[in-house]
Amino acid sequence: MKKTILSIALIVLFSWSVFGPPVIPAFAAGQFLQMPIRVHHGPIICAIEPQTNPNFPTIGKQLLAETEYAVIDWKTKLNQGLGRHPVWNITLVEVPISQQTSFNYTECDITIKYFPEPQKNSNGFISTGVTIPNFETGKTNIEIYYLDVEPNWIKKEWTVDNQMYYTYVDEPQYTGLVATSTQLDSTIRHEIGHSFGLGHYIVPYDRLHNIINGLEDMPSIMIDTVTVLGVKHYDITSLDVAQVKSIYGDGGFDNPIQKKDGYQRVHQLGMSKQFYQPGEEMTLNVNTDMFDDKSFAEILVIDSNNTIVDNFGISKSNSTIPLGNTYQKNGKYLAEIINPITGDWDFASFTVGIPISQTANMEQNVPALQTQIPAWVKNNAKLWSQNLIPDEEFVKGLEFLANQGMVKIPHNTGENNLGHIPGWIKTNAELWSAGEISDDEFVRGLQYLTDNGIIPVRK
Repeated sequence: MKKTILSIALIVLFSWSVFGPPVIPAFAAGQFLQMPIRVHHGPIICAIEPQTNPNFPTIGKQLLAETEYAVIDWKTKLNQGLGRHPVWNITLVEVPISQQTSFNYTECDITIKYFPEPQKNSNGFISTGVTIPNFETGKTNIEIYYLDVEPNWIKKEWTVDNQMYYTYVDEPQYTGLVATSTQLDSTIRHEIGHSFGLGHYIVPYDRLHNIINGLEDMPSIMIDTVTVLGVKHYDITSLDVAQVKSIYGDGGFDNPIQKKDGYQRVHQLGMSKQFYQPGEEMTLNVNTDMFDDKSFAEILVIDSNNTIVDNFGISKSNSTIPLGNTYQKNGKYLAEIINPITGDWDFASFTVGIPISQTANMEQNVPALQTQIPAWVKNNAKLWSQNLIPDEEFVKGLEFLANQGMVKIPHNTGENNLGHIPGWIKTNAELWSAGEISDDEFVRGLQYLTDNGIIPVRK
């Protein structure tokens, strides 16, 4: 059997999302794709110091420093030539570990978090960073992955008409070591570019190959690549600056032009229903009437922490998409569609709710609320739902409610240790702090904790 080798293929992944088979989009070279994210004033970028990693004890300070340099670089390039009257205002706020429990995260327009590698990696994708828009809140999350990425060439073989073909495909992998400064610096600048509304800048394969191997400088910081083998020079270029100004005008983020094209919500998404039980089958409905045979878009599903839990590409043939029964965790989710050609976008929310049997049991012992719950209890619930304070701090709010008679304490409650708090309680805390469920609904969840001895409360 004859073997034929095809040209070596390089697989690169979109930094803000992952496009996978069977759909492989083809985009024209020499242009920016659309990213339907906008800031509506000079953005506040919050850089959250990562948790201490004993293998890399100085990584937190390094990442915060690299982020500071990246923000200064963007500000300098955008304000170049404006002298003492800069209009492109960007504020960086560094949030050290010691302040993360008390920090007001609602001030952040763009939040940057740092992890060794993707938190939820069910698709097995490799990335150096990802930008996650939340179209419901208008906020954006960036995740930077600080482990080094190296090429991993895999031989792929297949047979057509009794003739075998093979090629080599680069499927990058993490090395377990800290990334180079080149990888970190270019990635942070790249993802910040996405958060301002820049899509990827497309170059032909042969040129991309030269860039990756250091034979040619990047024409744009928005080049879409994971591996940076020979890259020695990277920069926010005049192309990137011009693209930002084509979106917002010359007046800066605080005085944007009213431009509609490349940023339009189209109502294309819908869920089979709004509420689901854990493990229930669910279906996402996509209106693809405006798609042609070459159209392509991506679906992201994010949880209440703005973490990607699912992502996949769609084409005209995908109008009804089963999401399966994998959503076991209670909480609110957001399905989002992004069209990188037109800039169209849409979102649909759904909630995986409290098991019905538990809801019925909770309602029996809940006293009618006579007193307004103070703001500090709600703030504690919010911080706890975001994993920013421990369970013990959250319990203090419950003890206050018990002392006010808002939660009944069983007579047989002893000084037991704190038990495992069900995940749906944390979901309730998040929904309550956001005003999406009532005080009574939130207290029912707390009553469940005391009735079942999960939280020992001292009156």
